[in-house]
Amino acid sequence: MSASPSLEWLARLVLWLLAGYHLAVGAAALLAPALAVRLVRSLYGAALPEGGAYRYMTSMIGALAVTLGGLAAVAALAPAENRAIVAALVVLQLARIFCRLRDRRLLAASLGVTARRNAAAVLVLGAECVVLGLWLR
Repeated sequence: MSASPSLEWLARLVLWLLAGYHLAVGAAALLAPALAVRLVRSLYGAALPEGGAYRYMTSMIGALAVTLGGLAAVAALAPAENRAIVAALVVLQLARIFCRLRDRRLLAASLGVTARRNAAAVLVLGAECVVLGLWLR
């Protein structure tokens, strides 16, 4: 079954947004961990701890995010030829929803993420999954 042109356009838009977000935030985390800490605070309301171990983890997560952003860009250029990448991105976002719901108290207690901010993140992740999932079917 082929996706409608409007769903195809929306899926490409979501993929480009995922690519841009992961490339920008990932590059910041990889190259300028202190900037990434400020970005995470402004985007998610999370107060990341200071310290060498956290800086290293932030950089490693940044490397992963840059890779995901690159894969999302490849998929955005030619979604039909990269369905496996799109499916993997859906799985990633579903896993992120699961973690945010399962660890909502931990997020609040350890990073200061409010229930409202967490719910907003879950809604955005869910919307991405719906769009890409509908496109994949």
